[in-house]
Amino acid sequence: MPSLCVASHVAALRPHNLSSRARIRPVARAPRNPDTRRRSAPAVKFGTAAAAGSRPSRVPDRRPASHDDLIRVDDDASDVRRLRGNCYGCGVALQTERADVSGYVDPDEYETKRVHKQLFGMMLCARCGDLSNGAMVNAVAGQGGARMSQGLITPSQLREQLTHIRDKKVLVVKVVDVTDFHGSFLNRVRDVVGANPILLVLTKCDLLPNGTDLALLKEWARREVEVRRRLTLAGIECVSGRKGDGVDKSVTAMFAERKGRDVYVIGSANVGKSTFIRAALKSMRELGNFGVPAKRLPTASAMPGTTLGIIPLRAFEGRGTLYDTPGVFLHHRMNSILPGEDIKRFKLGGSLVRYVPRRRCDDDASDASDRTDFTGLSLLWGPLIRVDVALATPAAGLVFYGPKGVRVTVVETSSLPDPTLAQAAADRERDERRAAMAEKAAISRGAGGDDDGRVRPEEDDVGKGAGDDASSSAASASAVDAVAEWRAESASSPARMTPYGSNSDFTEEESPVEPSVDATGDGRFGFCERLVKELKVNSPEGSTGAYGGVVDLSVSGMGGWIRVVRESRVGACEMTVRVWGPRGLEVFAREPMPTGL
Repeated sequence: MPSLCVASHVAALRPHNLSSRARIRPVARAPRNPDTRRRSAPAVKFGTAAAAGSRPSRVPDRRPASHDDLIRVDDDASDVRRLRGNCYGCGVALQTERADVSGYVDPDEYETKRVHKQLFGMMLCARCGDLSNGAMVNAVAGQGGARMSQGLITPSQLREQLTHIRDKKVLVVKVVDVTDFHGSFLNRVRDVVGANPILLVLTKCDLLPNGTDLALLKEWARREVEVRRRLTLAGIECVSGRKGDGVDKSVTAMFAERKGRDVYVIGSANVGKSTFIRAALKSMRELGNFGVPAKRLPTASAMPGTTLGIIPLRAFEGRGTLYDTPGVFLHHRMNSILPGEDIKRFKLGGSLVRYVPRRRCDDDASDASDRTDFTGLSLLWGPLIRVDVALATPAAGLVFYGPKGVRVTVVETSSLPDPTLAQAAADRERDERRAAMAEKAAISRGAGGDDDGRVRPEEDDVGKGAGDDASSSAASASAVDAVAEWRAESASSPARMTPYGSNSDFTEEESPVEPSVDATGDGRFGFCERLVKELKVNSPEGSTGAYGGVVDLSVSGMGGWIRVVRESRVGACEMTVRVWGPRGLEVFAREPMPTGL
């Protein structure tokens, strides 16, 4: 009976003029408009939505669709053809054209992964493989003075990937390098994360001197953040990503504050975000979360700019994802100014050592007595930092906290060349480059290449500096004399031949302060000293400094600081110092950090 009803229903739906065996011909379609015809997909460039697009929903994808259009690249910024898929080590889009550019994978391997639909989170690019083996491979324009070239990523492209965080309800884990607290702290972090709660994690605590009280360190960090910067925090944790100290507490705090939301780990470049994530994932596995990935983890290295894209990690049971993000480049940091080879050479980011210089020159006789104060002395912190003490009382002393690879040498200030002459030499060479550019542009206009009549800013500056009036000629002659005088003084300067023995940071041919244009041939410029910080310290008699110091001068990106200390209770502690360093470097004056001896 049921079958009869079904048959009757089907017969009722059948047209009366067609039999059950009649062949139904397809309806003729209208001709397709050639203008709306589907075109072939164009070549994918880095950072576009096509490069970061997700796979079909039926295949698990480690990269969320909301990150597809975060990175934007100008057409003339990078002409490397990027493909679908990303590197699980750095998060960059893959490519198969140039082996010296980030994201490169073997073409055959890429085709195999494409066939098996394993393009996202399953391949490691060649650059990440080199970084894992200790190589210092740069991929960011501006790092170490690297010029923009094919395949390099700009810092603005890295920052743009974080703009969507403020529009989501997430937990933000802000990672700060404790050895460079002020230099690596993002002061305008609320512009990036909005009103989301922030858990502050101080990394590299194992690099601090022995005996450091972490409870006092947390209280010091809380005053710096909540009192001076007026930034409310969900908590502060001190960790060591390499040794694993404090990671369990930070993971517990992260789970307590997460409340089912996603977690984004953000921070400046080279503060230890990926190292912290790897240690946190290991702690989660030890605590019983066996679904946490144990392989194909983000790459961790000493090279700033290791992570180039947002890397999602399934670290939580149920809802929620842990995201590793690219580091924000701060150009005032020393490790952003130096190339990767010099970062490795000076062992920046290594364990800190405490050094107390004596009030005498290092080349004095061994039986010579110390001076009463530091007035008239200069302290060379390797070939990178120069500290001139213009005035000091007997109660004022200095203590250096820095990496082992950079030593401190005390010399007479009068024996060093005037840094203002070095700056004049650098300005003179800059003017010569601008004049050459203007001359080249003038020849091009004369040949009919560019006769639009517009004057470029650098050409206008050259025209003003190289005018035909007598004053400009006299200024040019004085600049030449200043350069000649500075080069003559620097030939036998102690800053050039620092008495470091066999472990000298620079050889005779490598002057740490002599400015040179493209001396290495790769577009990087030599080192030139400029005035970075001038500070006057005045602590009256009877006052005692916090944690044994009066003030700290933190050198951004160097992983160290200079502390002015009171060595006697008698008399006032006064000191006037001038800190010289590379152009762009910043030195912060702060309350002394509580550290061990």
